[in-house]
Amino acid sequence: MSKFKNNKGFTLIELLVVIALIAVSIGVVGVASSNSAQNSLRKCTHAADNLLSRVRINAMHRAEPVFAEFVVAGGNIVGRYYEDADTSPPDEIMGRNNITMTYTINGDTQTLGTGNPLRISFTRRGELILVDENGAKIEGSLRQIRFTLSDNARGYVIDITPATGSRQLRAR
Repeated sequence: MSKFKNNKGFTLIELLVVIALIAVSIGVVGVASSNSAQNSLRKCTHAADNLLSRVRINAMHRAEPVFAEFVVAGGNIVGRYYEDADTSPPDEIMGRNNITMTYTINGDTQTLGTGNPLRISFTRRGELILVDENGAKIEGSLRQIRFTLSDNARGYVIDITPATGSRQLRAR
């Protein structure tokens, strides 16, 4: 006869080890997906800032209208760079479905949406202006413009001083 009993269950130590392994695995997956979402938001913000910089630099050196258009297409935030109002540029997908973009002009906040594009340019002196679909300046006084890009938990802000076109990028 064996001195050990034939146990058909798990010991408390074995159960605790398995639960600890499961908890660690869930934590690693959660951190990895969180970093991925944050990287996507950061990339979208920097892509928008780079597009604004490109438009400002080229608008100051060209006689023809140069402007950027931000719009939502297929659930994605899309940026388009125009050097000529008659030419349709390729879409640059900047943000995926979980990122929203709002903009505030003189205290009025709007969410970028389908069919609600925002078109901006700069003057030869570097001043920020809003433009229509043909690249012509929309008259009106701009005191402040702010882009806010966010997902469910995090966000970034791009503040633009209209008089100078200078931009400040910061985490929210």
